[in-house]
Amino acid sequence: MRIALFALEKILNAPFRLDPEARKDMGALEGRAVRVALEAPALSFDLAFTKDRIVVRAPDGSCDVTVRGSAMQLLALVRAKPEQTQKIVASGLKMEGDIDTALAMKRLFENAPVDWQEALANIMGDVPAHFVVRGLRRVGGSLRYAATRLAANGVAFLQDEERALPRPWEMDEFLAAVDTLRDDVERLGQRVRRLKAR
Repeated sequence: MRIALFALEKILNAPFRLDPEARKDMGALEGRAVRVALEAPALSFDLAFTKDRIVVRAPDGSCDVTVRGSAMQLLALVRAKPEQTQKIVASGLKMEGDIDTALAMKRLFENAPVDWQEALANIMGDVPAHFVVRGLRRVGGSLRYAATRLAANGVAFLQDEERALPRPWEMDEFLAAVDTLRDDVERLGQRVRRLKAR
C-alpha cells in the first residue's frame, strides 16, 4: 500500500516539477486535504496540498472534502472540461464536504495535465510505461464498447421483450396523435366560443 501511494505521489507531482508555472495554482489549496475513496478498486487515500507539492498518504484524521466513486469516474472528473463536470458528478461520483476544494483541485489538474506515460516512465522506465498506458487505453476502449453494447441491448430488451419502452415508430405515432388531439381540442374550443357569442 505504501509503495502504491508513493508511486501515485510521484505521478501526481510530475507535471508540477516540469512546469513551475502550474505550481503557482497549488497555493490556493495549501493546507487542505482531499480524501479519495475509490470503490472500484477499493482504496482510500488523502491528497494533502502544500505550497509546492501534493502529498499522498493513508487516510489521516479529518479532511476538507471526500470524493467517492470508481477510479474511472475520478479520472474522468480530472480530465473533464468544465461543462462536463455536472454530467460526471451525476454519473454516481459523490462529493461530501467543501466542494470549492474539490473544484480547486480539478482546476489545478486542468492547468497541469498529467502525461501518464511520461510520469510512469519516471518510475518504471519508458518501455514498461508505454505498454501499461497502451493496455489501459485498450481496457478503456473495451469498457466503453461494452457499456455502449449493454445500453443498446438493454433498450432493445425493454422495447421488444418487456414492452416497457416504446419503439421509435410507436413514439412517433403517439406524438402525432397528441398533436391531432391538441388541434381537435383547440377547434372544439373555438366552436364553443362562437356558440356562446351568439
